[in-house]
Amino acid sequence: MLIASCVVGLLVTARVHGADDPDAGQARAAVAEAAATVQTAAEQRALWTTAQDALRDAQDALARQDYVAAERLARFAAEQARLGIQQLGYPSFELRVGEHG
Repeated sequence: MLIASCVVGLLVTARVHGADDPDAGQARAAVAEAAATVQTAAEQRALWTTAQDALRDAQDALARQDYVAAERLARFAAEQARLGIQQLGYPSFELRVGEHG
């Protein structure tokens, strides 16, 4: 929920700053996608801290109007969130006492 409200705030701010800049539009879209993907990972209890940190950094870059960095960080955040979700499908590993691999 917090992430969603941050995205709404960024989108409102974006309409005021850099509305005609195509890089700004791409960066806003990437940050919004990353926020949604991070939210999904969090809801599934699969959120990696790298995804959360990268999203925060992307939002900060967007606020500074560093659109290239914002887009790059947002794409990384989304990728890390997707990997966390994928990891849920991996078989669990159980190490039994006395076993050696």
